[in-house]
Amino acid sequence: MDLLKKLIIILYATSLGLMTVNFIFVKTPKTYNIKSPVHGSFSVLAAVDQQRENYIVYGFLPYWKLDNAKFIQTDKLTDIAYFGLKIEGNGEIRRFEEPGVLEPGYNNWKNNPELSNLISRSKKAGVRFALTIISHEDEVSDEFLNCTSCWQTLINEIGIELEEKNITDVNLDFEYFGYTDLETALKYSAFAKQLNDTLDARYNNNSKVIVSTFADSVVKPRVTHIDTLAKYTDGLFVMAYDFHRPASATAGPIAPLGGMGDKSSYDVITMLKAYLSTMSPDKIILGVPYYGYNWLIDEQAPYANRVEGNDYIGYSESQPYETIVYDIKELNSLILWDNIGQTPYYYYRSPDSGALRVVHFENKDSLKMKYGLVKQYNLGGVGLWALGYDGQLPELWDLLGKEFGKK
Repeated sequence: MDLLKKLIIILYATSLGLMTVNFIFVKTPKTYNIKSPVHGSFSVLAAVDQQRENYIVYGFLPYWKLDNAKFIQTDKLTDIAYFGLKIEGNGEIRRFEEPGVLEPGYNNWKNNPELSNLISRSKKAGVRFALTIISHEDEVSDEFLNCTSCWQTLINEIGIELEEKNITDVNLDFEYFGYTDLETALKYSAFAKQLNDTLDARYNNNSKVIVSTFADSVVKPRVTHIDTLAKYTDGLFVMAYDFHRPASATAGPIAPLGGMGDKSSYDVITMLKAYLSTMSPDKIILGVPYYGYNWLIDEQAPYANRVEGNDYIGYSESQPYETIVYDIKELNSLILWDNIGQTPYYYYRSPDSGALRVVHFENKDSLKMKYGLVKQYNLGGVGLWALGYDGQLPELWDLLGKEFGKK
């Protein structure tokens, strides 16, 4: 409790300044017009004189994509994080979804041979392997964080799982539905510190605790409090995506470089400004999406209004990169380029219902620009959500190899 009190006193003595950035709307052309990945207004830091020799390439592997584990090119990665194991409010790992039915993340962690094979293959390739600990239910997170004795229970359970797989690393992924108060956020940071200290002591400082953080955590009251998490852990996986979602009022890029205040509530450039103003760049892992969103829209125009779906015309939904690429070929769609977000998109009419739809996604051109930010500002590395979303397609692996080299 003393630690929490000290943290609260320190944090209430500081204030965060909110930054605003204006962007000019540029009409979307029908051909690519790729601009510099760094806007002229991005001046928080000067470009570094010397890039780091080795960047982190951190890929999440969700249990529902384990069938694609055999396509993972381990020579292009430094870290893989299995996603993941959920927790109960008392700090125990959630083992059952309902009586007699194993929770799927836990079941695959324990029983899927594809996972065991990948862990073995990763170790041979010198790739670190981490276990993701998940809490996405507000009431569970509150119960856990308000029970400091439960923290040790979870740390003990995590230790058992790490020993079983002979690994040392953990990713923490606590996500509240909305905002949280400062006290709750500081408890999360204190738990992360306790976990990190415990694992460092157990594994002679050869362990890593990485925390997944919201893109807007620096400027909004999220459970992921950047100042303390950056200090107490080995790095932050910044989820720099979902700036537009299937439930958004308008369709748009899910990881736009620009557009805040005009076409998006936030963007990657503004986000990086905020993070770089409060923490060391070498602890930032810039998360990028290997997926897109497919919206029902009211007209074929940039940032069109979303249409409510139904069982006949379908709904706005998420699609993995592999599905998007195959659909583009099947539909013979024209790929357009958003000059504000610096990302690709395409329109089509559903062959089944005739409904007008638009898909915003990332490809090798837009991802290359984001990787350029990682290198120009000497960030710790890049993160991928998620491995397996590209199936057997080679181009995103080729891009990783070209930009960051083989590991």
